Amino acid sequence: MQCIVVDRRELLPRFLAALLPLRLLEELERTVPGGMFPEELRLRRGRCASVTVGGENLRLATVLGGEEMETLLLQLCTGSLYAHSETLGEGYLVLSNGVRVGVCGHAAVVGGKITGISHISSFSIRLPHKTPPVGGEICALFEELSHTRGILIYAPPGVGKTTLLRGVAVGLAGGAHPRRVAVVDTRGELGAFTEGAELLLDVLMGYPRGRGIGIATRTLSAEVIVCDEIGDLSEAQEIVAAHTGGVPLIATAHAAGIRELLARPGMRLLHEARVFGAYVGLSRASGQFLYTYDVTDWEAADAFF
Repeated sequence: MQCIVVDRRELLPRFLAALLPLRLLEELERTVPGGMFPEELRLRRGRCASVTVGGENLRLATVLGGEEMETLLLQLCTGSLYAHSETLGEGYLVLSNGVRVGVCGHAAVVGGKITGISHISSFSIRLPHKTPPVGGEICALFEELSHTRGILIYAPPGVGKTTLLRGVAVGLAGGAHPRRVAVVDTRGELGAFTEGAELLLDVLMGYPRGRGIGIATRTLSAEVIVCDEIGDLSEAQEIVAAHTGGVPLIATAHAAGIRELLARPGMRLLHEARVFGAYVGLSRASGQFLYTYDVTDWEAADAFF
């Protein structure tokens, strides 16, 4: 496998570029428009790779073979699949700089638990980048709620929920009147690019969401908790228990609309507990981090039940 250390526009983190074939890096350089950065890179065994830029999927000519895919997995795991077996069993790897890699292949299952993965068929590499300041509108909405009620941001995958949420965390933890913000970063993405020394920010890396929220409430005395991609019923039960501590939660969830969101049992539980004072539907123009918000307050959302 022919590799280089980094492509000249640094479209990828250096450690990642060092692992990828030269032909792929050269094609990325030709394909990604100037002034833009890849949001996701997909590598497929025996099929074309693709890159997502500005929310648009661009097909690449590069096709990786089985040996390249298996070698890349070992390199991403720094030579030890065992050390990453827990997250691989959940379908992903957490790398440095907020990079997360979704991993697909043939799963070995014992007693209903995934114990290993082989014959790797695809990698979905999510690539966070520093962006212009975002999230000011959500911070303002939080002020309108008097800092006592949380906010749930929802949108389909790929709209930029994590980027927005990261901006909200930084916005609330900085500025002239900072708040103590706890970030529950279960998958190692949300805490990326939050290095400002002036931020009143605590990052709980790798904690299950419900448990991390509980710890942030009980032991960190957080004034606001931020976490990504909530949804299932067991998490909702832990969140409701933590909510009794009075710390507002700003979170995201996958959903195309408010009806779809509130139809889930976990979301109904959170709604009935009045965890969120507002639900915010998110969209953005292709290629830009200019968001459009559709705000539904608790009372209006209650009418959907």
